[in-house]
Amino acid sequence: MKVCLKANQRLLLAVIMLGTLSSARADERFFSYVEEAEVTPKGEWEFEQWLTYRKGYPGGDRNFDQHIWDFREEIEYGITDRLSGSLYLNFRNDHYVARTEGFQNSSEFNFNGVSGELKYQVLNPNTQPVGLALYFEPTYGSDEQELEYKIIFSKNLGDKWVLAANITYEQEWEKEEGLTVRESVLEFTAGASYRITPHWSAGLEARHHAVYEGIALNDHLGTGVFVGPNVHYGTAKWGVTLTVMPQVTGNPSDSGINRSEHQTFETRLIVAIDL
Repeated sequence: MKVCLKANQRLLLAVIMLGTLSSARADERFFSYVEEAEVTPKGEWEFEQWLTYRKGYPGGDRNFDQHIWDFREEIEYGITDRLSGSLYLNFRNDHYVARTEGFQNSSEFNFNGVSGELKYQVLNPNTQPVGLALYFEPTYGSDEQELEYKIIFSKNLGDKWVLAANITYEQEWEKEEGLTVRESVLEFTAGASYRITPHWSAGLEARHHAVYEGIALNDHLGTGVFVGPNVHYGTAKWGVTLTVMPQVTGNPSDSGINRSEHQTFETRLIVAIDL
């Protein structure tokens, strides 16, 4: 009788655990810098609030500490079971703190334009050996336009591990003092996340971000490498992900990191809510 009771208890516990795990959001986001091959299910809406903080020196100028706050509001819709589309509103606040006598603090808040997004899942990360998705994001602002292309790989290993890697290419056109500056970016990102409990996950993310003059990867301006931990909490209706991403090395370097084209420290928070 005791053996049967224990077996029944184990079965009940397994059912409860399975029900808890299955209640997770279908497009649950485990990373904030790395995209996964999951897409929003057909006919469903999702809202995401992005908040990114970056700290560094404007163009490497040590007379100021530059604090940048990027805000993005995203509405995403599942067009088909494989294709999702999004619309972003982009805002940015630049705060300069003088480090040298004779220089003054200043702050500026701007609307940085509108972005769109199309994401198409080629291979499902749950049923295929590896998940694959293609991503395209145009951005239009009064002083800056951008085209972003991304190849996304990811794999869900059971209900514990999530692995992901991205290859990103960006083309940027920005107006500065009446002139149009053209730059391009080649970025490689990767992440691994482990589900500690049905709701909590923790992992690591890494970025290799290289900036070039011109829109065809012409002349290398600088590279920054960022590595840091993340934590994720998710339920059936909402989730939140936080990543801390300091720069660990750069080229050309100033005291081991790149200060002219990259910030020295970044952190990002994303809150996602199913509507």
